[in-house]
Amino acid sequence: MPWEAEPVGSEESSTTEIVEIVEAPRPSVERSPADVLRLVVALGVTILLALIGKLFGNAVLGFLGDLVSGVQQLPSWLVTGVVIGTRALTAVVLVAGFVAVLWQHRFRLLAMGVLGGGAGALVAWGFASLGVERANSGVAVYESVGLLSNQRFPSSAGLAITAGAVTACAPWLSRRWRRLAWTMIIGLAVTRFVTSPVSLDSVAAVAAGWLAGAALLVVVGGPLRRPEGRAVADGLADVGLALARLAQADVDARGSTPYFGTTTDGLGVFVKVLGVDQRDADVLFRLYRRVQPRDLGDEKAFSSLRRTVEHEALVSLTARSLGVPTPRVLAFATVEPNAFVLAYESIEGRSLDRVPVDELTDSIVVGLWQQVAMLRQHRIAHRDLRLANLFLGDDGSVMLIDFGFSELAASDLLLATDLAELLTSLALAVGPERSVESALAAIGSEALATAISRLKPFALSGATRSGLKDHAGVLTDLRARIEAARSASGAGGRA
Repeated sequence: MPWEAEPVGSEESSTTEIVEIVEAPRPSVERSPADVLRLVVALGVTILLALIGKLFGNAVLGFLGDLVSGVQQLPSWLVTGVVIGTRALTAVVLVAGFVAVLWQHRFRLLAMGVLGGGAGALVAWGFASLGVERANSGVAVYESVGLLSNQRFPSSAGLAITAGAVTACAPWLSRRWRRLAWTMIIGLAVTRFVTSPVSLDSVAAVAAGWLAGAALLVVVGGPLRRPEGRAVADGLADVGLALARLAQADVDARGSTPYFGTTTDGLGVFVKVLGVDQRDADVLFRLYRRVQPRDLGDEKAFSSLRRTVEHEALVSLTARSLGVPTPRVLAFATVEPNAFVLAYESIEGRSLDRVPVDELTDSIVVGLWQQVAMLRQHRIAHRDLRLANLFLGDDGSVMLIDFGFSELAASDLLLATDLAELLTSLALAVGPERSVESALAAIGSEALATAISRLKPFALSGATRSGLKDHAGVLTDLRARIEAARSASGAGGRA
């Protein structure tokens, strides 16, 4: 691989040994699934607000008017103090942030803020129709301190500009600064809402700025949010797995950043790094599948990235304890920024998609189906049974890898989909006849018949669907052979 090794010294690392890190050059910016997810949510909120304004505007404004009337009953000194104090504090925070950006020469961040603010103003102008006002005015402010006491400060455009700038800059900011900035924006929106004539424009302005900033990040890109190899090595060392070498892997991996490594005592390891990008990509993927008109058997996304990675470790440990050949889990660790690492004992060999067809002997093919039968016996659905996730060791053994999408106590639908996926993926390599015959030897005709309804493109992985483009008629052939086997089995039983 044309990547240069980067020695990592112990003076900046928690490891006691020098770790050799080999990884691909890191771009300065990238388009992140997190930004796409944020854009999807912001677009949904903005559209919802537009619909509410058009369809239920009068009713909503009536409710908001009653709410403001209730605020008017509070002591005037309290309302005045909260409004002016919130606006003053926000102004101080924004000015301090601007000065800090200039002082640190973070000109990219400054440019993103300017672009995000401009985009926010533009989108807010497009949604200006939401700002339908009622006759009743807001709460009066009884102190005069210039703009800070003005009923219409900040303007709706100002809110949108601020929200757009903060959203566009968010990936470069620490969590503390992001939370503080959004607290200030919400405070500004609330103070404007209670002091200006009742309308929806304050909420619409914040949503418009959020949408504009998110769209800008998707178009331009943001900073890398994946941990570096050094951080991965440090995280593993913190849980007792000290590495001597760690190299980014050039393998077919979805949903993670893979590495191969060697421990200080010479043990080979395979390392999966999962960060917030992978978590958000998984959420987007599940949302996409949920709107499909067919039942794909998906569960809801886990509540956090930690739970997602822990689930993969649990399924892998469970499968291995039940006798399914799969690599041993060596470590689970946290890595900055906001990532988790799973380390497995590595296997010397190749994934089956890289094994020449003439090396896929009957014992290998039937053996992998026997492993699938074992999974079915314990109702474990792998959910990505492509040849890329079946590994042929140098000793001739076949192992299942990558339980990242797997489920325990799986439904019949998921178990049937596993059969369809492997039948098709294997047929693309060895042909439908051999694929079905090897499955019948290990699974049986009745169990295999459950896969017929899942031998459809929509139920298969994207990689398998891509392979089918050059092999027309494979799915039809597979269904026909399974039907024939079931009929022959039924005829034999009746005889």
